[in-house]
Amino acid sequence: MGNVQKAYSSFQRYVDILSDSGFKAVFGDEANSDIIIGFLNAVLPEGRHVLSLSFTRTEVPGFTVANKAVRLDLRCESESGRHFIVEMQSSWQRNLFLRCVQYASKVYDSNSRSGDRNYELPAVYLTGILSMDFGFERNGPEWDDSFISEYTFRERRTQDVIDESITIIFVELYRFSKPLSGCRSLAEQWCYALKHMKEFDSVPPELAKEPFVSLFRACEIAGFDREKRIKYERDMISERDYLNIMDSAEERGMEKGLERGIVQGLERGRVEGRAEGRAEGRAEVARAMFAAGMDIGKISSLTGLTGEQLNKLRA
Repeated sequence: MGNVQKAYSSFQRYVDILSDSGFKAVFGDEANSDIIIGFLNAVLPEGRHVLSLSFTRTEVPGFTVANKAVRLDLRCESESGRHFIVEMQSSWQRNLFLRCVQYASKVYDSNSRSGDRNYELPAVYLTGILSMDFGFERNGPEWDDSFISEYTFRERRTQDVIDESITIIFVELYRFSKPLSGCRSLAEQWCYALKHMKEFDSVPPELAKEPFVSLFRACEIAGFDREKRIKYERDMISERDYLNIMDSAEERGMEKGLERGIVQGLERGRVEGRAEGRAEGRAEVARAMFAAGMDIGKISSLTGLTGEQLNKLRA
């Protein structure tokens, strides 16, 4: 999990709820079920209202990846039997949407009973809280001032939903930039509170109401009991170590890729001694620069290749 707070400060009053350790400390605590209910009721589709929740096992039954059982960040169940999954995602992963579909599908399928032909399976709602862009391309005007998206099975023309099955909701905090004074809905206030929790030193007047008063109380580090405080700080250390390892590996991988591409490209140009060899050499360098995350304008100026040539290399 990247792009989260990488150093725990003793002067910080509230947890960074967008970090793995902060999310678990608050949303993973059964004592905070009322807070989770408040959040879900703010982002669920219209007409869906949760009254009570019970925590269930976070391990997805019968589902493993690389021989390791998959565990969800938070999984709970309402009195009506509906299942709710909440996932915090702050680091890049390929195919995030498909992964969410797979997780929700596995939970949905796990509700079926052997020999049951009624197919009356409880609905599953997966809510993903996203703090970075996962390539959803929210560029059109229809996405202006819209931060919560919903995906489910519906008829394309009429938008009819025959029955509840699987619903995936994304709360896209990376696109939320409203000031607190500009938040008009409960969902927008939730977006602001979650995104900026670690920056607060007290409860702002606009959020001095439930469920936010309870949220701030649950996020206050000084309010943790000794056992929870130790676990939180241990998790923060582990998270920082993991992030440093991943960042270092990524940076080193880019450096090695760039060095290898330059050496291979220049060597090939020298050995062949022909225009084709020099062109291929520049292409090797350009590919390595793309892998290192350099923009196309800079690559063009360094290699002498045109934008059209570079686009063909990247295709």
